[in-house]
Order: sequence, then C-alpha cells, then structure tokens
Amino acid sequence: MLLIDAFLRFSGVGLLLLIIALNLRDLQRTTSSLFLLLTCISLVSHFLGFTPEVFNLPYYLRLLFRFLDIFQMVFIWFLALSLFKKDFKLSYFHISVSLIYCAFIFMERLVQFGFINSLPVWWGYTVNALTILIVIHMVATTLKGRTDDLIEKRRRSRVYLVIISAFTAISVVVFGSMLFYQQQPTVDVISVWPAIVGMSFWLLNTHTRALVFDDLTKTSNKVLNARDLDLQKRLNIEVIKNQCFLDNNLSIESLASKLGVSAYRLRGFINQTLGHTNFSTYINTYRIEAIKNDFLKAENDHLPILTIALNNGFSSLSPFNRAFKALEGITPTEFRQKLRNNP
Repeated sequence: MLLIDAFLRFSGVGLLLLIIALNLRDLQRTTSSLFLLLTCISLVSHFLGFTPEVFNLPYYLRLLFRFLDIFQMVFIWFLALSLFKKDFKLSYFHISVSLIYCAFIFMERLVQFGFINSLPVWWGYTVNALTILIVIHMVATTLKGRTDDLIEKRRRSRVYLVIISAFTAISVVVFGSMLFYQQQPTVDVISVWPAIVGMSFWLLNTHTRALVFDDLTKTSNKVLNARDLDLQKRLNIEVIKNQCFLDNNLSIESLASKLGVSAYRLRGFINQTLGHTNFSTYINTYRIEAIKNDFLKAENDHLPILTIALNNGFSSLSPFNRAFKALEGITPTEFRQKLRNNP
C-alpha cells in the first residue's frame, strides 16, 4: 500500500507543479486561472502535509502545509463555479459559507498539532456534511447551466466534473473519513489523483485559452455557406418575425425542433457564427430590445416593469434585472427614468 501511495502522491505533486507552471506561462489571467492556481497550491500542500507516518516531513513544514490546505475544497468550489456559472462573482453567500467551512477545518488542525486537546465527536461529521453540501452545490450549478451552454467543449466538461466530483467526495468522505480512517491519507491521494491526471492531460492537449473555452468565430470573418444561410434565414423568421422569444419556456431544444435541425447544430451555429456563449444571453437580447421599445410607448407608462418583463418572455424579475444591466449597463428602473426625463 505504501508503494502505491508513494507513486500516486509524488507523481501527483509533480503533475500539480506542471499545471502551476502551465498556468503561469500560458493561460490568460482570468478568475478561473487564479482559482486553478490556488487549487493546485492547496492540493500540493495537502499531498505533502497529510501523509502516512513514514513520509512525514519535519514538524514545521507539515504545520505550514496543513494550514495551507485548509482552503482546498473552497478553491475547488470556486474554480468550478468560475468555469461553469455564467457571470460568476463571489458573493456574501460564497464568502460566508467558505469562512464557516474553513473555521471548522482550522479547529481540526489545531487539534492535530496539539494546540487544543479535542473537539466534540459531531465535529468531524459536520465537516463531512459541509463538504458534501458544497459538492452538491457545485454539481447542481454545473448541471443547471448545461442546457443553456452553447460551447460544446464546456458542455462535455460539465459531465466530467460531475463524475469526478461524485467519485472524489464519496471516496474521501465515506471511505477515507469513515471506513478506512487509518489509511485516510492514502485514500485521499487515490481519490484525487485521477482528477489531477485529467486536468494535466487537458491542459497539455488544448490551447492556452482552455479555461475560458473560447470557441467564438466572428460572423464578419466567416463566409456562410448555403446551408448556414438557410438556417440563419429560418432562425431570423422564428425569432424576429414570429417572436418566439416571448415564450418564457423557450429552450434550445424547442427552438431547434421548430427549425427542423438538431440542438447540436443550432448550438454550434449560435455560438460559432453569431458569437453567443449562452442560449439565454442570445434570446435575452431580443427580449430586452422589445422591452425597451415598450418603455418608449406612452400607453405603457402605467405598467410596472415586472409586467412588461413578463409580457416579453422573462419568468421573474431577478433574471430580467441581471440580464438588462449586463446588456445596457444600468438597471431597468434607471433606463426608464432616463426616458421620462428626456422625452
């Protein structure tokens, strides 16, 4: 078992250092690349600080590494959200959950290194429960946006993330923390190693913009063939003339069915030809344009903003406010007020 541990542990550290080097050398400076860097540093710290006794480093090095890996799960969570959640920004929710989770881990480290004597029995179960909840949130967020996602590489990556997350969480929590507690360092390494290999392979075999999944091809640089021109014509009729965007249940699948093409074909066309990365972003441009036109009509002055938004395909106020501000730079209320002040 020690030989297996040694091979996976130190090859894993080598691969993580390779990912760090590729990140610093090749990848764009994005939120995702930052969280990837922090994730790799925390994983290296975990691999070197949490080891079978025979591999133990000097006390102060172990102390340093074990406190650095406190944030490991949080950084993995943030990395997944930054890759797969549209317009992701750290919120008070993310920060609050992270502080609570890391505080629990911090107290466990204090016990491990003898700064305090012990913690209640329920403490470890609470840490495991919080870990599972974070993984569930990560998986749910990843799957939730898959239908809306127009970038095929990112759609596939969502599935891989879900599989790896489920495997790792079950292995670490169930096998490492509960069933094989004495071999937990080795179980952790076995659980995480496949994900590290996968990430290394991915970065070595894709372009330097891997973390932003940049698949866009500008229409101005692309000559459309007859097949694409026909699809563009039918799409314009369905969206602009027939105003299918007024249906708040519209999906890429239902629109593809109306056009008589596969959802895969339509995703590729809207992404690579029209330059949109999410189906909702594409449809919302038409909805918001229609809403702006309604704001201009005097007969609509008495209508609340929510009513106008619902009449034009949005299902609730919050998504509408976010979409409007993302497109126009100001809130719907501010936009409407400007129209009233400048008739």
